[in-house]
Amino acid sequence: SLRQGLAHLSQVLRAHFFDAVGMLQKLVGRVAGSIFTFFFVLMVAAFLLIDWGRIGRFFASLVPADRQQNLGELARAIDEKLSGVVRGQAVICLVNGTLTGIGLVIFDVPFVFVLSLVATVLSAVPIFGTIISSIPIVLMALTQGFHAGIGMLLWIIGIHALEAYLLNPKIMGSHAHIHPVIVAFALLAGESTFGFVGALFAVPVAGILIAVFNSLHERVLHPAGGPVAAPVAPRDEEPTAAPPAS
Repeated sequence: SLRQGLAHLSQVLRAHFFDAVGMLQKLVGRVAGSIFTFFFVLMVAAFLLIDWGRIGRFFASLVPADRQQNLGELARAIDEKLSGVVRGQAVICLVNGTLTGIGLVIFDVPFVFVLSLVATVLSAVPIFGTIISSIPIVLMALTQGFHAGIGMLLWIIGIHALEAYLLNPKIMGSHAHIHPVIVAFALLAGESTFGFVGALFAVPVAGILIAVFNSLHERVLHPAGGPVAAPVAPRDEEPTAAPPAS
């Protein structure tokens, strides 16, 4: 009866009340921790940008004067690689969002701009960003029909296959001046070794290692202050014989 059902529901709620409270407490704690971490990172980044010159001079002062030029060249090379990685990832995000928007228009899915923006932002996060951004897109496409949902899912799979096997190595390689094969192997090694974190930092770490290798290679081939070959003195010209007297 209805009374028995309500009584049973009341017993279940009383039995699992503290479990629900504990889960809610953990959820609130994680959300609060994430918000704190986000604003803490923003604050630290702001301080670094404001005092970047002073921080750079401090670390430069820790290096012997005869090595500061080499350190400066290495720092500029690393900065060039990392900035290229950031530019390449930004281009990939824009391409991903644009292709997602085209698919949303083709399958007549509502909220095209919002869903494209979500795909653009989350594509900066390897693997998990793709999964998270695909869920609301496919669910919204299913509201237009089963065929629209399946079509949108296949479209997203095609986009990320194109990104993983073509765009990511090619765009990252051209912007960061890293060969696409190295980018592909770096992503594969990072993801298989450290999972999500490894895939996220694979290309930046590869760029740093390449910059360090190029710097050391240049110093080995062209050491500063190395021995310089002495110039060859010109040979004295032999005196020409005087013509015989007539």
